[in-house]
Amino acid sequence: MVATRLAIKHQSQVDPSKNASKSKSSTTKITNAKDSNSIVKLDNHKVITEVKQKMNELLSRLTSSSSTICPSQIARGLNKDHPARYPDWRAMMDPVRDIVWGEVRKGTVEVTQGGEVRTLEEREGLKGPIRVRRGEKWNSG
Repeated sequence: MVATRLAIKHQSQVDPSKNASKSKSSTTKITNAKDSNSIVKLDNHKVITEVKQKMNELLSRLTSSSSTICPSQIARGLNKDHPARYPDWRAMMDPVRDIVWGEVRKGTVEVTQGGEVRTLEEREGLKGPIRVRRGEKWNSG
C-alpha cells in the first residue's frame, strides 16, 4: 500500500541488504512524509488485525445502524491503547483508510460522505472527510 502522506513498505523493500526469503516475520515500516523522524516498525498482519478490531469495537458501540464513526477515531484509539506501537495516530490514517476500504469491498462497512454512501469506485475522487458505518454484511464478532 502506498499513499501520498504515508509510505508503507515491507522491510525487504526498505533495506535491500535483507533477503526477504530469509525473513521470518513480515514487518512494515511506516513513515510519515511530513515528519521523517516518525518511523515505526510494525508487523503488517498485526496492524491489520488491530485496526479491524478497533473498528469493530467502535462500530459495535453504536446504537443505530445509521450512526457513523470517523476513521481518525480508529487511529486515535490505537494510539491510546498502544502508544509505544502507534506513537503518531496521524501517521496511521492512510493505513486505516485502506483497511476501511478493504472492508467496504467485503460489504462489512459502508463509507459515507455528506450523509451519502460512497462506493469503492468513487474512492480516488473523494475529497474531504469520510465516515464509516456498519454495512450490509456487518458481523460484530
